[in-house]
Amino acid sequence: MTEYVHADRVPADILAMGDTLARIRHDIHQHPEIGSGTIRTCSVIARELVDRGIHFTADRVHGAVIAVVEGSRPGVTIALRADMDALAVADCSRTDWKSAAPGLAHACGHDGHIAWLIGTLDVLQQRRDFPGRVVGIFQPAEEIGGGARRVVDAGVLEEYGPVEIYAAHGTPSLPKGLIGVRAGSAQASCDFFYITLKGRSAHAARPQHALDPITTAALLASSFQTILSRRLDPFDPAVLSICAIRAGDIDTPNVIPDHLAISGTIRAFDPEVRSFIEREMRRMTEHIAAAQGLEASVRIDHITPPLVNAPGPAAAAKAMARELFGPDGWAESAMTMAGEDFAEFVNRVPGTMIQVGLRDEDHEEVLHNPAFDFNDAVLPATVWYLSELTRSRLEALTQAATPAA
Repeated sequence: MTEYVHADRVPADILAMGDTLARIRHDIHQHPEIGSGTIRTCSVIARELVDRGIHFTADRVHGAVIAVVEGSRPGVTIALRADMDALAVADCSRTDWKSAAPGLAHACGHDGHIAWLIGTLDVLQQRRDFPGRVVGIFQPAEEIGGGARRVVDAGVLEEYGPVEIYAAHGTPSLPKGLIGVRAGSAQASCDFFYITLKGRSAHAARPQHALDPITTAALLASSFQTILSRRLDPFDPAVLSICAIRAGDIDTPNVIPDHLAISGTIRAFDPEVRSFIEREMRRMTEHIAAAQGLEASVRIDHITPPLVNAPGPAAAAKAMARELFGPDGWAESAMTMAGEDFAEFVNRVPGTMIQVGLRDEDHEEVLHNPAFDFNDAVLPATVWYLSELTRSRLEALTQAATPAA
C-alpha cells in the first residue's frame, strides 16, 4: 500500500486516484518508447482520456497527444506539458513493472509526468468551475531534443493561444513531495558537437610517415578546456565535455589510424557565451588541425536553448506550493547544466518548469541512472497542486484580461 505524500492535505477524491495513476505509469514504464516513436504511449494516453471524456487530438504532431479541457465560462488559455519519451538505457530496477523492452527504460521519470498530467486534466474535467480552457501537451522526443520544437512548428501554440505554460519534472535531488521553483535562468542550453580529423595512416614504428589524428585530438582536448578556464569570465557558468573519441582498431596496436571522430556537448546559460564557445571551438579545430597537417570538419547541433523561467509564473508556482503544502512545502530550485526542451515553449509563452521531489530511502538513484524508478507516492499531491495552480492562474489572468465595466 503506497503512502502518499501530503495525504492529510490532499482532497480524498484526488488521493483515491493514486492507485489508478500508478497503474497507468507502470504500464507506460513497462513499455518504454524513445524519440518520436511513442505510438503505444499515445494509445495509452488516448484510452485514458477517452475514459475521462476529455477531448484530444493525436494527429497534429507525430508521437504527441494534445488534449483540451474547457472551463465553465469564457477566459484565457493555459497550457500544461508532460514529456513522454524514454531513454536508450537498460532498465536495472527491480520492480514488477520493469521495462519489457531490451535497452530501453523510463530512467528520467517521464512515465510519472504522463500520469500526473492525465490526473490533472481529469480533475479539471470533473471540476470545470474555472474560466477559459486548459491545453494538455503530451510531448515526445525531449531526451533527444526537437520534440518541443515540432509542437511549436506545428502551430499548436498559435492555434490555442496559451498565455502561460507550465511543466513539472520529478527529481531525486529534492525530498519527496517538496516543490522546487526558480525564477530566471534554470537550465542550460544543450548542444552536441561532432568533429572529424583526417590524416594519413602509417606503421606505428614509422610515425614520421603519418599525419596522426590521435596526437592532434589530444591537443584539441586540452586546448578546448582553455576556452572555459582562460577565455570566459569565471562568473559565466559553462561546460564543454568531450564524451567520445573513436579511432583505430584496438586489436591492431601497430597502426597509426588515418582518421578520428570526437563527440561531446556544450552547455551554457548565456546565449552569447554559447555562441562564443562554438566560435572558439571551430577556430581552434581549424588551426590546430592545419598546424598538424590534417583536414578537419566540425558539426554542432543546437539541441535546446537555455531554459529561463518567467517571473510571474514562477511566483505563482511558489505561492501555490506554500498555500497547499505550508511554508516549508517549497524550495528554491538549483540551476542545472542539464538541458530541457521545454525552453522552446517558454521562449514564446511565459512559463516555468516546476521540480517535484522524489527522494526517499527507496528512491535515491539519480535521473538517467539505469536503476532509477519514479516515486508513485507524489502522484496525487502533484495532481492537486497542478490543478489548483492552473485554476488559480486562469481566474487571475482572465480577470486581468477582462476590460473594466
